[in-house]
Amino acid sequence: MADRQLRSAGKPVEVFPQDVISVNWSFMQDNSPAEIVHLSRSEFTKSISNLRTLFAQELLQKFDFEAKTSSKLKFYKPERTIVEDPCEAGFTWTGKELKQIPPSRSLSFYISDIVENQDLIHLVVSAQPAETCPKDDVPSELPAFRRYKQVLETPGKSPSQAAKSTEYPKTQAKFVTAIHDGRQGNGAPCRIAPSVELYHFIFRRFLSRLRDPSHQPSKSDVLKVRELFNYTPRFADESTRNETVLPILAKILGCSLDKVKNPDTMTPDGIYAVNVENVPVPFLIIELESELGDGGSDPSTQAGLSMKCTWIQDDSRKLIRERCCCPTFLIAGAGPWFTIMGGVFTDKVIVQRLTDMMWLVESSTEEANRVYNAARVFSALRISLGELKKYYEDIATNDNVQPLVDSSHPRFFPYPTCYTDRLTSEKVDFSYVKPLEDSDHCVTFLVKTAEISREFAVVKFVSRYGADVHDFLAQKGHAPRLRYHGSLDDDEAADDALERGMGQPPDGLFVGPLKMVVMDYVETPKTVKLSQPHRKQVEEILRLLHPAGYVFGDLRAQNVLCDIQDKVKLIDFNWAGRYNLGARDKGTIVPEDVQQQIDELAAKANAYDRRSGGGDREAVPATEERYAHYPYNINSTIKWHTDVGPMKPIRPEHDWFMLGKFL
Repeated sequence: MADRQLRSAGKPVEVFPQDVISVNWSFMQDNSPAEIVHLSRSEFTKSISNLRTLFAQELLQKFDFEAKTSSKLKFYKPERTIVEDPCEAGFTWTGKELKQIPPSRSLSFYISDIVENQDLIHLVVSAQPAETCPKDDVPSELPAFRRYKQVLETPGKSPSQAAKSTEYPKTQAKFVTAIHDGRQGNGAPCRIAPSVELYHFIFRRFLSRLRDPSHQPSKSDVLKVRELFNYTPRFADESTRNETVLPILAKILGCSLDKVKNPDTMTPDGIYAVNVENVPVPFLIIELESELGDGGSDPSTQAGLSMKCTWIQDDSRKLIRERCCCPTFLIAGAGPWFTIMGGVFTDKVIVQRLTDMMWLVESSTEEANRVYNAARVFSALRISLGELKKYYEDIATNDNVQPLVDSSHPRFFPYPTCYTDRLTSEKVDFSYVKPLEDSDHCVTFLVKTAEISREFAVVKFVSRYGADVHDFLAQKGHAPRLRYHGSLDDDEAADDALERGMGQPPDGLFVGPLKMVVMDYVETPKTVKLSQPHRKQVEEILRLLHPAGYVFGDLRAQNVLCDIQDKVKLIDFNWAGRYNLGARDKGTIVPEDVQQQIDELAAKANAYDRRSGGGDREAVPATEERYAHYPYNINSTIKWHTDVGPMKPIRPEHDWFMLGKFL
């Protein structure tokens, strides 16, 4: 899968602004994929024993391996080259091929001479398993459930302290204290997670209202927001500003805003809560500063930390916390700057900015548009808060909610659980089994249908997908059957309206609403190594694909599956699509007979363009159709064709180049 690319592809040492070094490593157990650990330069040069805590955390999070920080971790330097995934390379762990690194020596001493090579595994780690004793006959904890409990047990510093610019990098460095908002901690990767709109429908509805031109604020909405504009230009200390701003916000949002103290005495500036068994359950949290920079912290960061603190520290909220992913809206403000955010608590706390920072000041004589846009945002939030309040009231009294005992709980997965089959037009319900990647930002899942047959399937969530290319190869047996491609809520009309309102961004920048893709699950052998016969099958697929006017774009080993009959099937059609037949590849990588077929299709397309009508419409794609392009954030550490780059067109030559790298 594409989401795995940062782990399985080798990555050289890079010096980021935070002076971070990336090291490829693998865990000494069967079928252990290549991983990347991010180290600060100081950690890289200190003794190897200083890395034990970091690697113990990595083992717990990525391998479902019961290792404690105090366990004996051993570090080895491979004695020979290991390319990418050590299992795919046929590597077996033996004492003769590994050299143990003494705890007193630094990692840099042993691997600094080879870290520039992208194709190597630099480090191998082994660990002594810890003894586990299930408590109260509870089944063994799965990774997501264990991570959830670890976050609960590690509150960290108070939001006002942890949000300071000097402290937040430390907070982000550890999984158990981090907020997944895209920020990078000391010696840690960027904390990226799937969009919050996947985990709860309320955020998708809020964003849909913002994108929908038909959503219009009322005259009352505009006048209430104008009242906020009248106050925000003033300078005042935080307490004085809050005394005025919070009542105005309460009036705009049609709610009451209260102050509720948490067990650690932390009190957000304001919350909107629903009472469940006389316990306030917050679903709107507000943090305000008098001006940006005051207090040494970003108020949007503090709001995210306040959300985490509010949900995990008060066990009186356990009833609701264990029934859902705790969807919460957040408002952060500093002086005249305001932003709306959304947060959820799955096995980690995810916070995302749903709007840009809005400047709520009339700074010229013509500011009606600014007032109008702010009124649209706040009116959408007001409606969404009403819906979220009802959701919490309903879930509090719903006795059919699945108890939180392991990683199969719905809180850990996206909210869509049904689709309409493209072939039968029947509605199919499904339940999630597990994510198919072990990264924090995995968006691909194994699911089981609720049909009598109880089949496995694969569900993924993407903003761009080459469904026509997938269908083309599936019909020829070279891809799993595509069961569904469409709206998360099975409402194509709503998604189409949103796409029309978004305009036409540049090729390679996909800004449309998220889509759900459902396909057959491909059963594969437990171990398979791509060989020459498999490469030959992929070559035959390209010989079908390119003369039909299609390109794949992401032809790498992880996107090639072999089923139990040893037949190759391609997956991950995120980038696939049509290519411009009018442009010819400069190189000679494309086989001559394939290029001849492409030229014939191009000539046919040109002839069609000159005609006023008629011809084989399916064989000749419309000239106005947008062609396949690489995304703006393509992983530059992968050794692509030299013509590949962000937002550049995908060409047949690129697929053939990647095929040449298979073995």
